[in-house]
Amino acid sequence: MSKLRFFFFGGAALLAACSGDPGGGGFLNSNGQVTVVTPSPTNVSAYAAARFLEQASWGPTPQSVQEVQSLGMAGWIDQQFKMPASIAVAPSYVIDYDSDNRAASDKAYQFFPRSFYDFALGGSDQLRQRVSWSLYNFIVVGNTGNALGKVEYFNTLQRDSLGKFPDLIRSVTLNPLMGEFLNNNQNKANQPNENYARELMQLFTVGLVKLNADGSVQRDSAGKALETYTQQDVIQATKALSGWESDFNPFLPKTNRSNYGKPMVAAPWNGAHDFTSKTVLGSFISGDQSASQDLDALIRILTTHPNSAPFVARRLIQNLVSSDPSPAYLSRVSAVFKSSGGDLPQVVKAILLDPEARAGDDPALQIARNGKIKEPILVHTNFLRSLGCTSAVPDRFSSNGGVYGAWTQNPYSAPNVFGYFAPNHLAPESLVPAPEQKLITSDEVRRRASDITYRMEQTTDFTKVGCEVDLFVKAAATSEDALIALISERFFKGAMPAPLRQGAKNLLTKDLANQAPLRKFTELMQILISTPTYGVVK
Repeated sequence: MSKLRFFFFGGAALLAACSGDPGGGGFLNSNGQVTVVTPSPTNVSAYAAARFLEQASWGPTPQSVQEVQSLGMAGWIDQQFKMPASIAVAPSYVIDYDSDNRAASDKAYQFFPRSFYDFALGGSDQLRQRVSWSLYNFIVVGNTGNALGKVEYFNTLQRDSLGKFPDLIRSVTLNPLMGEFLNNNQNKANQPNENYARELMQLFTVGLVKLNADGSVQRDSAGKALETYTQQDVIQATKALSGWESDFNPFLPKTNRSNYGKPMVAAPWNGAHDFTSKTVLGSFISGDQSASQDLDALIRILTTHPNSAPFVARRLIQNLVSSDPSPAYLSRVSAVFKSSGGDLPQVVKAILLDPEARAGDDPALQIARNGKIKEPILVHTNFLRSLGCTSAVPDRFSSNGGVYGAWTQNPYSAPNVFGYFAPNHLAPESLVPAPEQKLITSDEVRRRASDITYRMEQTTDFTKVGCEVDLFVKAAATSEDALIALISERFFKGAMPAPLRQGAKNLLTKDLANQAPLRKFTELMQILISTPTYGVVK
């Protein structure tokens, strides 16, 4: 309870400082001296580069900021498109384990979180990873299945997240874990299962109601929203999706009999696929086609439907840049999606370079409706990357290879098919779209208010994976101003607002004056990362 009292009262001045003019920038060197960053010929400021990387990566680092300044934003994006995908290669203990043995199961399931944080903190394909995560936030496999299945679903998204959207939907549809999660592996002509067909339309491609290109809802003369599809469309789509099953191999380990690394296959037996003609969303699919041909036809209908462009564009914008994009922003990105046939690199580039996305690169030109709350996993990765960590931080309390993660948001483990939060979740009082705010619970606030000091008591857990704890300890030992300058540069884009700086100075000179340098840093950071200034990407 004392920790929470410190958070709410000792940090009151900090929590109040959610806006203000940026301070000066520069890197703090190993001697505790601030050195000015010279702008590169691209004229991208360090602030703008760091802000851009908050949207396009798992968080800015001094190196990545300099890369963006050197290449320019468009150049950095193009370079990222060429990076090979980070792919998790499961070891034998993840592929073959005794699911009735708690220790073996725990060890198998710890592999993916460790791989995820290794990639997020040290992987070179930062943009691809953020796009994969953005896609996962609405094309969801919930917290189900076995350890290897989760690994291979991540790999599926990674391979296709910078390709064509129709190809991504095909890969997701045939992913064995998705087949199990939404039951399409049970969908047969003689025993239809509508679950996947419904969610494919509702959540992954076109949505429940008809949209204009700017994302606005189409309505009838009475003002009622027009539905995108009917129950008959669900039935017909279910027929088109029938006849798939895992590429079952009885000679594989028991925990991989579904062959999670291979796509599902068309079942060869009679009664598996429905060979009748179908009509979905007004488009005809001829009869006597194979399961593969019907799948391609259905995907073509869904991904070229007028709803698909604004539906997908909105979700990607929300996950990368802004929880409440303007109709004009949505229209511009929707047009790119439509003209490119759902080419995700073109769509992502349009999202990140749009004038609305870049307006806040100059704090004086920020658009009030723009920005997004950082979900817990982004707060966590931003913090660790700014600290200099290059791979997952071990959890010293885990006996099975666990890692220090975002407590209230486990990676690729959404609670259900609707993800971690609904895209239309509204902030209380203001009723402004703020999906991520749903995750800012009392548990999340409590973690931010006390976890860093608790974890860093074992400093070697951090230093052995590249975290530059010693740099911050040295700054804290040098002076309050040196520590604040380094924190501003690393964690606040070199622009910690004056009220926040003053609040930090007050804490260091009063409440934390007698603490050791490490504790000064950790206690102060617990307050700072809990402020709106840190928790919102403006």
